Amino acid sequence: MALFDNIPGRLFTVLTSSKKELYLDALFVIRDAFKRTELIISREELISTLMDQFEDYFNNSDFSEEEQEDGSLNENMSDLSAKVHMLLRHLVNTGWIEEETDNNFQRNITVPDYSIQIINLLYDLSNTKPAEYNSYVYSTYASLEKASENKDYLFEALNSAYTYTSKLVEELKILFQNIKHYETMAFKNVQVNSLITSYFDEYKEKVLDTIYYPLKTIDSVPRFKVSIIRILNEWYADESLIAQIVKQGIQRKIFIDEEHGNEQTQIMINEIISTYEGIEDMISQIDQKHSDYTRVSTEKIRYMINNDMSIKGKIIDLLKRSNEENVIGYMSDGIEAYKYMTADRDSMYRRTERTVRHEGIPIAVEDTMNKNDDSFLQILRNQYSDKKIDTYVHQMFHESDSVSTEEAPMNSSEDFVLFMLSTMRAYEKSADYTITFKEGYCTSNGYKLPIAVFRRKNNV
Repeated sequence: MALFDNIPGRLFTVLTSSKKELYLDALFVIRDAFKRTELIISREELISTLMDQFEDYFNNSDFSEEEQEDGSLNENMSDLSAKVHMLLRHLVNTGWIEEETDNNFQRNITVPDYSIQIINLLYDLSNTKPAEYNSYVYSTYASLEKASENKDYLFEALNSAYTYTSKLVEELKILFQNIKHYETMAFKNVQVNSLITSYFDEYKEKVLDTIYYPLKTIDSVPRFKVSIIRILNEWYADESLIAQIVKQGIQRKIFIDEEHGNEQTQIMINEIISTYEGIEDMISQIDQKHSDYTRVSTEKIRYMINNDMSIKGKIIDLLKRSNEENVIGYMSDGIEAYKYMTADRDSMYRRTERTVRHEGIPIAVEDTMNKNDDSFLQILRNQYSDKKIDTYVHQMFHESDSVSTEEAPMNSSEDFVLFMLSTMRAYEKSADYTITFKEGYCTSNGYKLPIAVFRRKNNV
């Protein structure tokens, strides 16, 4: 059966609209009302709740799209109440909720079964919660143990145990894939901060503390595993008990006949036993994947911190090679850095030798912008794209048209390198800003910088 034979075709349009956050919050309010009230959700109470919680959001939202789509062009959509009514009407028209009038002419809200299932799924995706591994194991054991004492509910117990076991396996697979996802992201991350944030802020909070540690520290699996397997083996060997399960399944319209019932009963028992016999191997694979991700993250963070191409390493190399003419030349043009020497009493004196003057040859003009220069400074420029340098300058501008050196962010050595390169970049034709140097220097966070003013070109 096709999905849209069971749900309205426009159901998901509210989640792709420009106000999807507002619609999602409204659906969560409906979810709370559905869980809080007994059977009936009052339309007026729901409207009052929406107005109280999202008044600012409604006032700043434009419902012209819904007006045209739902044919409500004559309403005064500047009114808060009208906007809330429009939102509810749009949820009705798209199939999320339904309205009915009771015998007292009171209008109430009902929530279709497919709608509440989807809303619950969206809520679970929006809110991290601990997995139910241990409760699934205990519920499986409790169902089987209780049914062994009361034979009237053998089928229900087996069916519940099978459902809980299937959910347990599904949750374990999700945990494994989740860790694998973070491991893949670790290979892609190229920034130390991103790796640290991914591991300590995201993985630790969402996976390690809420899912992995409860699985490892609560002893539900080793405590109840043997009992579950023992009970099911006893059931499997008892033909009269299997016959009772099949009979109860036929009475509840689950099994078609005895042959179908026997087959399905054996499948459920065997799958539960097989799952618990191999569950420790599944947990071991999850442990290995967790160890792999931790090792990959740690090694990559250590490598990137100690890498010679770090910001600190680049500055050291820059200073080491400052005696090269081309390097000192670029530094002089870009950040007004000059090479200087002093003479003292220990200096060696060498008399200038006179030479015969000859007619000189003009120096050829070179296009330094297009020159394929493999020098150290060019290599440094290649590691910092024009886009990254421009982004740094645009962040300095913020909303102004000019900014001085004193306002430049200097929170790390990378900021210092970007500042130096931005002074060079200002002389390129493709740059959208210019630079004017002034007298003197200033100190920012331990860095001595020339005083200069950056200006946007359209305001020069």
